[in-house]
Amino acid sequence: MASPHFDIVARLREIADNGQRSDQRVAAAILSDADFATHASIERLAEKAGVSEPTITRFCRTLGFEGTREFKVKLAQSLAVAGRFIIAGPAPENRTGVPATIANSAIDAIETVSKLIDRNDLERAAGIVAQAGMVRAYGSGGASSMAATELENRLFRLGVLASSHIDGEMQQMTAAISNKDTVIVAYSLSGEVKPLIEAVTIAGRYGAKTIAFTAPNSSLASAAQLVLPFHIDEGTNVYRPSPARYALLALTDMLAMTIAEKIGAPAVERMRRIKNLQGMHKSDAPNLPLGD
Repeated sequence: MASPHFDIVARLREIADNGQRSDQRVAAAILSDADFATHASIERLAEKAGVSEPTITRFCRTLGFEGTREFKVKLAQSLAVAGRFIIAGPAPENRTGVPATIANSAIDAIETVSKLIDRNDLERAAGIVAQAGMVRAYGSGGASSMAATELENRLFRLGVLASSHIDGEMQQMTAAISNKDTVIVAYSLSGEVKPLIEAVTIAGRYGAKTIAFTAPNSSLASAAQLVLPFHIDEGTNVYRPSPARYALLALTDMLAMTIAEKIGAPAVERMRRIKNLQGMHKSDAPNLPLGD
């Protein structure tokens, strides 16, 4: 039986390039229309590949499957997850150009989370963080790890003790030393990253307050005490980077600004110190961002 992590598309491509001639035909036929292959009978698939029906059965078993049924299930799963990446077509006609595409997708993502965020929950989250003895920001992967690091970057300027952790083992170890003065802020687009979910659960057991920016109805949403749910449509353009990170940065800034307003004058004084230090070394310091 094939491994759960078996990359069926990569294996099909390998066979299409280097396999026996009959196997090459089968692999090429499947790759040319994977959706057809998941639904077609063994007779139709054999006809499309120009081989016999027993060749199709043998091909599936060579891949580690018991038969065509199991093969089709695995192929369908791969299509559901990454179907748009299997056959990379030409880049779509872009009448506005790449800069406008990126700008528009970023704007759309930010507007989406701006409309969806619950202001009462945002205020509540900011109040919890502002009173924390230690804030630990957790994120894994690309956009989520960037958001966790950025939250630490935002909070220290306000005088909030914070650290960010993007490694699952470190997340769990730091979670294990949590107490009632600890606040965990976890980021995850899917809400299904197991080490992250476990870290949030561990911290909660030790009395920490846990906040999550994540997908609604996800495992992370269930594990956290306060959830600010969101979802960004990735679209179908495989050439465009994900706009989700703009949404996460916007959410992080919303949280940071609300915290700053709650802390008030003490936060402003800390920012003044940083700005004063910068002014000693930069000629245009008054017009530059704080610490960036």
